[in-house]
Amino acid sequence: MSRGRLLLGDNVAVLRALHSELAAGVRLAYLDPPYNIGVASDHYADRLAPADWAAAFGQTLDALLPLLRPDGVLCIQTDKTEQATVRQLTDARMGRAAFVTTLAVRMSATSGFKIEHTEKTLVKNVEFIHVYANRLSLHGRAYEPADYDAHYSLRLMGEGEALRVEPLTADPVVAGLLAEAGLPPHGRSLPALYARSAAFRAYAAAQASRIVRAHTAPAPARREQSEGQLFAADAPADQVLRRRYGADDYYLRPTRSGVNQLIPLSLKLRPVDRVGGPDEVLLTNILGDWWDTFHLDMGNVEVEGGVEFKNGKKPERLLRRLIQLFTLPGDWVLDPYGGSGTTAAVAHKMDRPWLTIEAGPQGLSHIAPRLRRIVDGADLTGVTAATGWAGGGAFGVERLDEGRTDFVPILDHPPKDEAPPNADRN
Repeated sequence: MSRGRLLLGDNVAVLRALHSELAAGVRLAYLDPPYNIGVASDHYADRLAPADWAAAFGQTLDALLPLLRPDGVLCIQTDKTEQATVRQLTDARMGRAAFVTTLAVRMSATSGFKIEHTEKTLVKNVEFIHVYANRLSLHGRAYEPADYDAHYSLRLMGEGEALRVEPLTADPVVAGLLAEAGLPPHGRSLPALYARSAAFRAYAAAQASRIVRAHTAPAPARREQSEGQLFAADAPADQVLRRRYGADDYYLRPTRSGVNQLIPLSLKLRPVDRVGGPDEVLLTNILGDWWDTFHLDMGNVEVEGGVEFKNGKKPERLLRRLIQLFTLPGDWVLDPYGGSGTTAAVAHKMDRPWLTIEAGPQGLSHIAPRLRRIVDGADLTGVTAATGWAGGGAFGVERLDEGRTDFVPILDHPPKDEAPPNADRN
C-alpha cells in the first residue's frame, strides 16, 4: 500500500535528519531546483547570484547523496541557465563515470509569445534532465510511436507443418484498402496506407503476429541449413518452418543462398504513454535521450492535481516515465524540492513509497490537499487513468523545526475509511 511523507522544512536540514533512518535507502531521487532565471516567482526564490545558487545546490547534493542506494538513480531537471553548473557540481561529487546521459525534454513549442521575440534570442524548446547512477538498472523501457516499416510486407499463412509466406498485398483486405486509398498495390505503399487508413492500422494490430519481415537467420539455423537439416534444395520459396533455439521460437524460410528468419510485427507493438489518458498500444521504437511531446502536457498541466503552480509545475506523465524506468513497486522515491507535489502524486499512484520536502507554504497549501485527493480517489487528472488509480494508501505531514533533528507530526491522512495508523512511517 502506498505510503508517503511530506516533510516541511529546509531541504538540507531535512535530508541530514533522514540519514539515521534512510541511509542508502532511496532508489530514485528527482530534483527540480529553481532554474535561477531571474524572474520573480510566487513560490520560491529564483533570482540568486550564480555563486550563491551553486553553493545552495551543492549543499543539497551533499545532504542527499548518502540517502541513495548503491543502485540508486539521480535525475536533475533544469534549463540552460544552470545546467552546466549542475553537471560540474554533480560530476565533482559522484564522479564523471556515474554520469549516464542528459535527456532533452521538449517542454514548449515555438508559438505565440515566443515567436514575437525571435529577433532577440533563440527560442527555448527543451529542458534537460541529467541522469546519474553508480550502478544503473533499467526496470523498464520507454517507447515512442513509430511509422510503419515497409519491410513488414509479408504474411504468414497456414498452421503447424503447413506454414507458408506470401506478400501482404495478396490479402484481399489489404489490396482493397490500398485501392480505396488510391495507392499502388505493392509493399512500398504500406507506410502511406498505415498513416492514412484507420482500418489498416486496426488490421495491422489484429494480424501483427502474422505480418512479418525477412531478416538474417540466427547462427544455429544457418548451421543446420549448411548441414542439410532444414530445407531441401528444391524447397518452395514460400515454405516456412518453425524452430526453437534456446528460449525463442523462430520462423525460417529458404533463400537462394541459404535461410533467413521472419520477424513478426507484434514485436514492435508496445504500450506508449500518451497525453491525458491511458497508454495506447502502437507500433514503436525504443526511446532514446530525446523526449518529445511534453509541450502538449504543458497546455493542461495547471489542472493536474487540482492545484495551480505557475512556472514550476511538471507534467505527471514525465514523472511516471522516469519512475517506470528506474524503480520497481516498493522502491523509495525522493523529491527534495516538493513544489506542487507532482513527484509525490505520481509515486503514490504507482505504488512507490515517497518522501517530498518543501520549505514554503505550498507544502500545506498545495501538496497536502493534492495528496489527500489522491488517497481519497478524488483526483481524476494526470496519470490517474494510465495507472488505473482508484484511491488508497496514506500519507503523513511532518515538520522539522530549526535546530532540531527530529520530526514533529502535524497531520496524518490515513487510508480512506480507516483509523490513523499508530506512528506508522513505513
